[in-house]
Amino acid sequence: MTVTVDEDRYRLLEDLMIDSRLDADSAGRPLAPVPAYLLPAPDQGPIIELPEPAAPRAGLDDVLFGRTAVRDYEPIPITAAELSAVCAAAERMDADSWASERDGGVGLEFYCAAWRVTGVDTGLYRYLPGRDALRRVASLPDGPDAAELVMQSEFAQAAAVLVITGNLAGSLARHGSHGHRLLLSRAGAAAHAAWLAALRLHLGGSVFAGLLPHVLRERAGADGYHRAPLLAFAVAHPAAEPAA
Repeated sequence: MTVTVDEDRYRLLEDLMIDSRLDADSAGRPLAPVPAYLLPAPDQGPIIELPEPAAPRAGLDDVLFGRTAVRDYEPIPITAAELSAVCAAAERMDADSWASERDGGVGLEFYCAAWRVTGVDTGLYRYLPGRDALRRVASLPDGPDAAELVMQSEFAQAAAVLVITGNLAGSLARHGSHGHRLLLSRAGAAAHAAWLAALRLHLGGSVFAGLLPHVLRERAGADGYHRAPLLAFAVAHPAAEPAA
């Protein structure tokens, strides 16, 4: 029997509809916690306590509509309190919006590649929201060598980069194929919360893809499944605009 192209497309559509129905059926059932074997392995390292998050210097209405991606930065540090505010905003967005996912074992993790942060040595850190601290994970190159960590070299000139990872294995176990989309939505909300917090501190930055996959795999054990890179936010003092 000869199968036409239209018949092939029809069968593919049927398969996709079946997958969607299975996901919908799964979504209607009580969601089980993620099994322990699907949770990312913990890391160990020295801890740096962060100060209280810096208080906003501008209102949300003052910065919301003027928001624009900034990719040129001044080579001056941000404070640890400013970094604390950016990390706390991302964490708070996810905690307030997706508490049931976190309770079920599907949390987001926030890593910070720090280059110019007062009181924080250059390196890769994991943010510890329960104690407002950073746990050192690995060293990072500085200066021109830092460009090897990102696809677009300008982001290596930022003071710091907040990298958001998620438990893809756990999300897929709970939600089927929709699990990846849900993680990306959560990462997007967290990154934009961090962005708005930075703007309210008169800082700038840009949401972007993040560090190259092999960097996080080698330094943070991000295997792309139990700990999957999702999105990132570069933060720094914006470069002064050239005089007219």
